[in-house]
Amino acid sequence: ELSSRSGGNTNLKLYENFASIELEKGLPVHLLENKVAQTISLYVEDDSSAGRVLTVIQSMLSKVNHDVMGAGLTWETYVENATTKELVRLSEAQRRKWSPWFHSENQQETEKISSQSV
Repeated sequence: ELSSRSGGNTNLKLYENFASIELEKGLPVHLLENKVAQTISLYVEDDSSAGRVLTVIQSMLSKVNHDVMGAGLTWETYVENATTKELVRLSEAQRRKWSPWFHSENQQETEKISSQSV
């Protein structure tokens, strides 16, 4: 268990290639690394929180990229097509306004996101 800056408790499980964290109370997020494919897959349990989770994770990646990596990292983001269960580029899902990713002004996005290093 990890204490947050605000004094509350945040559940955290960290393994060699898997992490489970709560970005908000009751909002578990699961990350799975595939070293061979050089991918990180993100899973959320509640579709209604998907957009917020995507925004937070993308902001974290961007911050690390600029502050630590000297903007040297590049990646592509994919989301799961709810109908076919196939991964599609985030830009494609956004362009087509596919649900559940882009069905509201809040851009609620993600049962599954895979960010791949390029």
